[in-house]
Amino acid sequence: MALVDHDSWDIEYEGCERLRHQLLVQLHQRQQLGQPKEKEYIQLTDSIKTGLEQLGKDVKHLKVVLDNAITWETSPQEELQQRRIDWDKLTSQLREINQKFTNSTRSNVLAAFSGSAWQEQVRPPAPRETPIDVETLKLRQAEMLEDQNRGLEALSATISRQRSLATQLGNEVEDQNNILDNLANAMDRVETGVHRETHSIGQVNRRDSTWGYWLVIIALFVAILVVVFV
Repeated sequence: MALVDHDSWDIEYEGCERLRHQLLVQLHQRQQLGQPKEKEYIQLTDSIKTGLEQLGKDVKHLKVVLDNAITWETSPQEELQQRRIDWDKLTSQLREINQKFTNSTRSNVLAAFSGSAWQEQVRPPAPRETPIDVETLKLRQAEMLEDQNRGLEALSATISRQRSLATQLGNEVEDQNNILDNLANAMDRVETGVHRETHSIGQVNRRDSTWGYWLVIIALFVAILVVVFV
């Protein structure tokens, strides 16, 4: 009985790809702004940081799904090999996005500092503005909760799949045990039949031997009579 795999690789991989594409778009938008002190720039920066953290978690969990599929051999080897290639590519792309984010942040900060360093020295510091308003904070919290819910749903699906695989494996072991029991019973019946037939053949051989003995005696007796009376 073959085990049927219903893993969540395709769904989670597509989710990682969507998030990766979204981060690239946000990086491009932030690069177009180029002013680290702008409110939109700060919001994009915070959103990219959150997205990078979530993508890192998703990629790690995707590795767990891949390892489970390899351990349980729930997919053909060609598909598992392709998944390894896709995961390696996704990991490399994540590193590139992190590096691009770090480099662009450093470049923008240096550019802003070099352009305003002199003015900052001769004028009094301006009052610090709140970088994130209440609505933005609520939006970020809602996004984080939604990401956490997606992660919990994926984890629940993985646990459910593993439980189903364990149940199917137990059923398969039970079926194999039943087959072995039936085979043992059949062997016992065959062995009993062989003994019975062997005993019957022995009796037939003994009866044939007895008849042969009497036939020899009768033949000798007839021969003696012929010699005597002829």
